[in-house]
Amino acid sequence: MHSHTDPLSPSSRRVHLERFARSIAVVALFAAWWLTGRLSASAISENNTTVNVTDAARIAELVANPSRVSLHSILGDVPDATSRAVLHAAREAGVSVSWNTYDATSLTPVSVSVSPLADPRGGVTVRVAAPSGAHLSLADSLGWLDSAVVANGGVAWSLDGGARELTVRNGATVARATPLAMAPIKRVRLFAAAGWESRFALQALEDAGWSVDASFRIAPRVVVTAGAPAALDTSRYAVVVAVDSMAWGSAAAIAAFVRSGGGVVLFPGAASGGALAGLRAGAVGAPSAGIPGSLALDAPREGLLMRPITALHNDAVVLERSVRPGNPVVMAARRVGSGRVVQVGWENSWEWRMLGGDHAVAQHRDWWRGLLHRSARVSLASGTEALPLPSALSLPGDAAPHADLVARLGAASNMVAGSESTTMRPAAPPPWLFIIAALALVAEWWSRRLRGAR
Repeated sequence: MHSHTDPLSPSSRRVHLERFARSIAVVALFAAWWLTGRLSASAISENNTTVNVTDAARIAELVANPSRVSLHSILGDVPDATSRAVLHAAREAGVSVSWNTYDATSLTPVSVSVSPLADPRGGVTVRVAAPSGAHLSLADSLGWLDSAVVANGGVAWSLDGGARELTVRNGATVARATPLAMAPIKRVRLFAAAGWESRFALQALEDAGWSVDASFRIAPRVVVTAGAPAALDTSRYAVVVAVDSMAWGSAAAIAAFVRSGGGVVLFPGAASGGALAGLRAGAVGAPSAGIPGSLALDAPREGLLMRPITALHNDAVVLERSVRPGNPVVMAARRVGSGRVVQVGWENSWEWRMLGGDHAVAQHRDWWRGLLHRSARVSLASGTEALPLPSALSLPGDAAPHADLVARLGAASNMVAGSESTTMRPAAPPPWLFIIAALALVAEWWSRRLRGAR
């Protein structure tokens, strides 16, 4: 014979209610512990009157006579933009303003920038600077997106979709940024001879959403076009892709296009000639055959023919290196005038698409998409306000709240101004949390007593 408790019996319901009450108590106590020291954002006057930094009216009353008042903020987190502005205004009015924290790690410097991707389907790049080892979480208005641990002083994310406000949190420090609205991305001008590479380059770009203009000579008097090729101009094109010697006849136009703000991607066949030597990031090295079998493995580009980039220009930036002996450079970029040149050392990328693994088509497309992200020109949307003058950019704001705090109030001090005897202590958590915890525990105890349990 086996016995069991009816889940709908009064005794069973009491057990569930007791567990629920116990959980409520634990959550309330945990919240009280977490909030201890994090709700502190107070300003202390000369006579130790304590006011919250968000109480702008009270601070304005205190600073009516700046010579007799000093304010000191004891912080458990970075004050919001309004509170920072209030304390900054008090300092500018002649009040002695200072601040510090309960411990050296309570406020971690974090700064974030959000810039649009050069992509017809939209997207942004989020770059965050923070101390190595910091645990960051990324969110937008809809909720959590991702998290990361900082290495080498920064983290970068690429997100699809339109521009929106993004929030990066590290402990009690929260940084926010929103990208400017960008104009629709313009077209791509492709220079390539008819062949497998030009065919699959065109396919990859169009699959990624780009509109491509190209002309392919397949016989002395036969030319096949894609789109409507026109004269190079930044009002029509975002980027030029030069695959081979077909670009040499338009070298002067390509150079002028780049200097006026356009982007260009140079492959070995185009960069090896002298016509485009003034744009490239470095010289084109001797060819190196692909590693057999690599096309279907984790590093498929290693299976391609490679012509490394050597003798790098002084202002060139290395973007990718091969794993082959000596780690030769296979992608580098440099600024030329107002535009950007990305030089690639891989050749015959179509082999990757045709002979790669199960995801080769998507990987090949995303690789081409990434090349244009690095080089294409983007413009502000019509009607977007111009960037503020440099004098208005002196304060970092919510994009770097800790830096903004220091810029407005100076570095943290070691003691309370005008009140050396004042000791810093964590702010008490809200008392209603303890009331909730106590009531929940009493309810659990009373329920257990009524059913005869200890």
